[in-house]
Amino acid sequence: MSAISATAPEPAFLPFASLAWFKHQLAPTPERARRTAIMVAAAVLCVIISMTLQVPELSVTAYMPFFMSKESKFLTTVTGVIGLIGLTIGIGASLLLYKFTYGHPELRIPGMAMALFLGMYVSRIFVLGPLGFLIGFVVAVSQSVGEAVPSPELLVRGLLWLWVAIAYGAGLTVVLNLLFLPDAPGPRAHLPKPKSFFVSDAFTNPAHVHFALKVTFAAMFCYIFYMAIDWSGIHTALITCTFIALESTGATLHKGVLRIGGCVIGGALALFTIVFLMPHMDTIASLIVVVACASAIAGWVATGSELISYGGLQIAFAFFYSVFQGYAPDTDLDNVRNRVVGILFGLIVTGLVFRYIWPERTIDRLRAALRAALQQLARLVEIPRPETSIEAAKAEAHGLIAETSKSFEQARRYADLTAFEFEESPGGGRMAVENTESTLSRAERPFVTATSLFSDHALDEWQQLPPAARIAESELRNAVAKRVEHVATSDTLEDADPNLSIAFARWTETMQALQVKNSRVALVSQIVTEVQ
Repeated sequence: MSAISATAPEPAFLPFASLAWFKHQLAPTPERARRTAIMVAAAVLCVIISMTLQVPELSVTAYMPFFMSKESKFLTTVTGVIGLIGLTIGIGASLLLYKFTYGHPELRIPGMAMALFLGMYVSRIFVLGPLGFLIGFVVAVSQSVGEAVPSPELLVRGLLWLWVAIAYGAGLTVVLNLLFLPDAPGPRAHLPKPKSFFVSDAFTNPAHVHFALKVTFAAMFCYIFYMAIDWSGIHTALITCTFIALESTGATLHKGVLRIGGCVIGGALALFTIVFLMPHMDTIASLIVVVACASAIAGWVATGSELISYGGLQIAFAFFYSVFQGYAPDTDLDNVRNRVVGILFGLIVTGLVFRYIWPERTIDRLRAALRAALQQLARLVEIPRPETSIEAAKAEAHGLIAETSKSFEQARRYADLTAFEFEESPGGGRMAVENTESTLSRAERPFVTATSLFSDHALDEWQQLPPAARIAESELRNAVAKRVEHVATSDTLEDADPNLSIAFARWTETMQALQVKNSRVALVSQIVTEVQ
């Protein structure tokens, strides 16, 4: 494995490389088809119920199946519960805030800014970050539309009906997923449990405050701008600034590209529906067919990998917000134009803010995740120890395997996002990114081999080893762990640790003298080869 380079990346073009890439991302699977069908059914039911009972905010309700549906029953249920709690707190806080801000823009604008800042800050420092984000978002957005409502009574009724529209749409989505989505394979055992309500660097890392300030500045700039030019139709700019903001510039731009791409596709579907289909629609049945078709397209993309899934949500968002503006389909094309312009404006503002104000580069996140994975791998390789019981070793190993897998998964995600950063950097920057990605790829191989050492068969072979063989293997694995830790903490490329070669030779000599030959010996030898 090579050392982790600290050189900055060069600009790269967007990684939507070829038709083969799209075919791979959109490839059909039974699970994808099932999840898409659930989304379509939920969206159709939401439209039928809302139009029959005349529940306001039809577009919001129809969007809930896409926003709430996750990969498993458990995640969908948790998302629904957290969403309902955040929505309730957010609307309650907004109604309380309106006692002081309604009719007073000099108070409303600072109130919006404070809500956004607190929501974004809590989303970074709190383990249940989405709850803080949702509360801040609901308060800010509800405050931004308050002046358009002619009376406080209508404002309160509107916010309470919004709660109903979102709550029943989310509840219906959770119920359908519980009924028709299969249980996730395998138990959720050995998942690392949070030891605190806050992340480890919640109150020491200034990046959390910087992130909240950047999002607040971008969103409030968009709000003040479109209010100043009297074009409230592009209010999706404010929503865009809050929803695409992520932990790094690359991740934010990636999400922004998916948002505008999904919006263009969803807007095109809405435009086609309004111009060519709605003049021929006489019953709700024809409208349901159109909703089902658009939902199927959006759902299929939304159930893909993280590289494209957010685009599916935006297809649904743009389609429903453009087509439904009441209890009947809308024929006003201005809504389609305004949504697209607002999203594009918000994307540009957010991209500039994240590019030039306290930029958090994805390559730095990649290095941090890779270092964490290597340090966890080093701890894993040291297990089992001659003095510990096999039960304790197995429990410790399974916990580390889960944590290390999560760190490698995060590192792979950041590796995919590095291509979205348009950073100006000295020559050789792109090579530094490739070196880091190469280290990631090479580090995953010894991790896979190390996990094999904790199969029941391999642990039985460990217990059957003579004491001298156990000590020799443990010393060798400790030397391997030090080599891995050296790679994790070093910024320079050096030769392999000579202590590893000495320990390897001593272990080989011991095994040959004791005539130990089993699959565990081959696995240990393979790990040494992979880390050198």
